[in-house]
Amino acid sequence: MLLELRIKNFAIIERLELGFGPALNIFTGETGAGKSIVIDAISLILGDRASADLIRTDTDEAEVEALFDISGAPWVADVLESSGIDVADELIIKRVVQRAGRNRVYINGSLATLVTLSEVARSLIDVYGQSEHQSLARTEEHIELLDAFAGLTVPGGLREQMALAYGELRERRAEYEAIVSGAEELAKRKERLGYESDEIADAALSAGETEELKGEKERLDNAGKIKSAVVEAQNGLYADNGAIVERLGRLLAPLKEAAGFDPRLKGSAESVEEALYGLEDAANTLRDLADSIGEEPERLESVLDRLDLISRLSKKYGPGIDAILEHKAAVDAELERLDGLETETVSLEAALESAKEQAKVIAEKLSKARAEGALRLKANVERELADLGMGGALFDVSVEVVIAKGTDGDGPSDALNDVSNNAPGGGPNKGGPSGALPRLGPKGFDSVYFLLAPNAGEETKPLARIASGGELSRIMLALKRATISQTVPTLVFDEVDAGIGGATAQAVGAKLKEVGAAQQVICITHLPQIAAFSQKHFAVSKEEREDGRTVSSVVELEEAGKVEQISKMLGGLNVTETTRKHATELIEAAVGRGV
Repeated sequence: MLLELRIKNFAIIERLELGFGPALNIFTGETGAGKSIVIDAISLILGDRASADLIRTDTDEAEVEALFDISGAPWVADVLESSGIDVADELIIKRVVQRAGRNRVYINGSLATLVTLSEVARSLIDVYGQSEHQSLARTEEHIELLDAFAGLTVPGGLREQMALAYGELRERRAEYEAIVSGAEELAKRKERLGYESDEIADAALSAGETEELKGEKERLDNAGKIKSAVVEAQNGLYADNGAIVERLGRLLAPLKEAAGFDPRLKGSAESVEEALYGLEDAANTLRDLADSIGEEPERLESVLDRLDLISRLSKKYGPGIDAILEHKAAVDAELERLDGLETETVSLEAALESAKEQAKVIAEKLSKARAEGALRLKANVERELADLGMGGALFDVSVEVVIAKGTDGDGPSDALNDVSNNAPGGGPNKGGPSGALPRLGPKGFDSVYFLLAPNAGEETKPLARIASGGELSRIMLALKRATISQTVPTLVFDEVDAGIGGATAQAVGAKLKEVGAAQQVICITHLPQIAAFSQKHFAVSKEEREDGRTVSSVVELEEAGKVEQISKMLGGLNVTETTRKHATELIEAAVGRGV
């Protein structure tokens, strides 16, 4: 609820502070006195475009500041928290418009963006009448009004269920399409991975093989040197005249004989004998090796080819055999996962169909509930309109299935291709082309818009296109009577009395009073019959000061002042006791018409 409004250097208002009541707040005054300036200031709080033309002459900036009680509006707290703004029971919004072009927004003392301001303020105030904030002029709001009236927007209700089911459907569809849309790419990937796995498998690599091959290559490269060293060693040990074995044999016999005389030589003799036998064995081994060692060009070529293969695989799959084998293990695991995608696709498709069916069921329930609610809303609004001077008007609610484009197979992914275009329940103007497919959204598959025939005998047409400002205000007033518990906390009616008077004006005033029993209402009116119903009455006037400047002022009227103001509205400048008596009677009659 709007508690206070402070305006400074705004148009012809120099400084103004207003305190509002919780029910019906009425502004009256002569045309051009500045009543609409108050509405313009409220619109600025709503996030309207700021213009330097709004700044009072000879000043550099204008300020508009509003204080709200949001203790009963938890959704506003959610918006503030998501924007990092401190939350309390009271909300202060301030806009500063500078002539230099810099405009600032403050919410609870913190700088904020116009986007945040619009999101917050739109849920606090709705302006009806001569303003671009008219909900009835936004056809997308019609479904919200119908659903609120039909009780579909309550926590846990069909709207919330539909939003959850639609979110689930979108997730399941995204998962399924991620696989299906990438099928060709996945096939290519599987082919490439299969090639890599086969290439590594065909190589038949073993751990440590590289080191073994490098050692063999080294031996084959130096076969000549190795054979020469072996032959020379074998000859020196055994084959040549005077070889080491021969000479050592000649030394061993006398040494063993001497050891028979002197036991101290026994160990030395045994050592020499062991060395002799060892050298003979070594000589025999070297002789055998000398016979087997030779050039092996074919084997060397094979070793070189094998090392080259390992090198090429290392460049492709990782440095060394261990890394190559690890890559093959990873590739094989990925191939196994890809092989299981067909099963996963079937599972995801089943989950998608289940989510689609669940969304369809809820959408059908929602559509049926809307059709039933539309009939009740039509009857209620037409009854209210009759009391508001539009007795010949016809009001209707169109509930139509939104048809997906290209539903021959090229349509949006949210087309329910297994859902009939006629959801159960039917409703006013409900249906679609034969065989067409509904398009599902978070609000179901319905489009809702209001129709109006303002005068008897006319055909109903889209309300947003044909209704005048005064008609829009009265229709919204009728709708607010029908959906009284589902609206924003504060309603502003600008020129709600356009085109009416007399008894109809009294009926409008009574309706405003009824709305004000549940919501705060701010209303600008030229009619005394409506002003008489005010809880708070503000008189707007303007005057030219001695310095030649024109200023607009607003005064909250006491009871006597209210009588005087309504008397002026009845009789003009010539206020008589008769007009005062008439004004008093209007006020007493308004008080007597309880809510």
